[in-house]
Amino acid sequence: MSKPHPNLIIREIKADAIREEVSALLEKGARMIYTSGVDMGVRGIKVNYYFCFDYQEPSQHIILRMYLDRKNPVIQSVTPITSQADWSERELIEFLGIKVEGHPNPTHLWLPLDWKDIYTREKPVASPETERINPVSPVKPLKDNIVTLPLTTIPYGPYHPAFIESNYLKMSVEDEVVQNVDLKLGFNHRSIIKLMERRDYYKDIFLAERICGLCNTHHSLSFAMSVEDLAAVAVPKKAQLARTLLCEMERIQSHLLSIGLIGELTGFRTMLMHAIRIREEMQDGLEVVSGQRVTHGLIALGGIRRDITANQTDFILSKLKIMKKSVPRFFDQCLSNDVLMGRLKDVGILKQENALRYGAIGPVARGSGLRIDVRKNSPYAAYEDVDWDIVTENGCDCLARTKVRMGEVLMSMHICEQCCDKIKTAPAPLVAKISELPCDEAIAKNEAPRGELLYHVVSNGTNTPDFVRIRVPTFLTARIMVRLMQGCFVADVPAIISSIDPCFSCTDRVTIVKGNEQSIVDMRSLGDRR
Repeated sequence: MSKPHPNLIIREIKADAIREEVSALLEKGARMIYTSGVDMGVRGIKVNYYFCFDYQEPSQHIILRMYLDRKNPVIQSVTPITSQADWSERELIEFLGIKVEGHPNPTHLWLPLDWKDIYTREKPVASPETERINPVSPVKPLKDNIVTLPLTTIPYGPYHPAFIESNYLKMSVEDEVVQNVDLKLGFNHRSIIKLMERRDYYKDIFLAERICGLCNTHHSLSFAMSVEDLAAVAVPKKAQLARTLLCEMERIQSHLLSIGLIGELTGFRTMLMHAIRIREEMQDGLEVVSGQRVTHGLIALGGIRRDITANQTDFILSKLKIMKKSVPRFFDQCLSNDVLMGRLKDVGILKQENALRYGAIGPVARGSGLRIDVRKNSPYAAYEDVDWDIVTENGCDCLARTKVRMGEVLMSMHICEQCCDKIKTAPAPLVAKISELPCDEAIAKNEAPRGELLYHVVSNGTNTPDFVRIRVPTFLTARIMVRLMQGCFVADVPAIISSIDPCFSCTDRVTIVKGNEQSIVDMRSLGDRR
């Protein structure tokens, strides 16, 4: 039996009313979060448009839901109304073959450039003499979304010394000025969402944790929070404090690495070396608490897996004491470097009104003066029990976004100190028991280092989810990154990328092409149905 969700309203509408409904919500001050689709078999294709009213009402969310005919799935695009729907609707086109009418740029994000030729041409045959396979050349030459004409085309990736993850930027340039940019993703997919739908909830915690190495606690926490909402359980206070501590320690190490990479990408390599040296203090603290330096495995459904002892909190406090001296000194050295300031100031300008219109989140939004932070707008864990404030800057450029991360490192250290003190005196229970899950659905958000992280989990009453959908921060900020590159100098591209701090492994998806047909199917339709 479904239980009412006071902070989540699901409104089922007709497909032809989507533009009117979205316009009405935007006029009321709603912010669009994501759009997802699920192939429900005979019921059709379920499409969800997610909105939130965090500014007016904390934790208030609305899902506009519609069902499309599987044989002829057609929907009107809302991208002309709000550009925040751009990539989400392009996902619907690729993942489910939905016809999104009126979309201004219905090009693919994930598929190979020559995917039609790959799956429609004849299969290569081995030579009977040499037994070697002679590859068949494409029927048509490869093409992408860039129209070069008389302009110069510069590739950036898919493998680049500054990024472990693969991404492919192709820029059309005229006189060192970037005129147009095409971003190609899809190099890092690991099928985690599909795996989540085939394993029980307890195993899914570990899958969520492996989506990202820098914000793994936030991923496992979002999944756990959505399941706890389904089960209607209250997480013990000590577990909430421990979760807050882990998230902020993770934010510190992630931001320090990001700040160091800004120096690396702008020619200030010493800045990266210093950042990594200071970051080791926080890595030592995470290792003492969890036993690991990358994935920590402490989040459990209903609480935390292991206690954080007084000796461990004292060790963390000793590391924070060291960092309270070294971190401000390091930041002052960075901000006093004239060359670095020249590379960041007035570069990649994202005005406040554009940040709001494009759906900016995380440090990208706060660097443009927007007070968007899930920890305040939709409080979770123990953030209401500690003293802290949102860090913002009004510079709207790469330097402002860097300063936001610097300020958040200092603020996170302040939060960690409070959590360590409170954990020592918090009551003993660590986990709330979860007996069974009803047939229901829930969403959960938290503020990862790169911004708002959304999980949508639907239960069918068994020990495995019916489906899981994840919208990571980079899904929104990477689209903004492409916009910021247009009109900048080629030499400023690395600075813009580093100020956005993208995580492409979090963002990647996969699309399955069925047989020799030029049609795309959802992964949910493959394999045995439960």
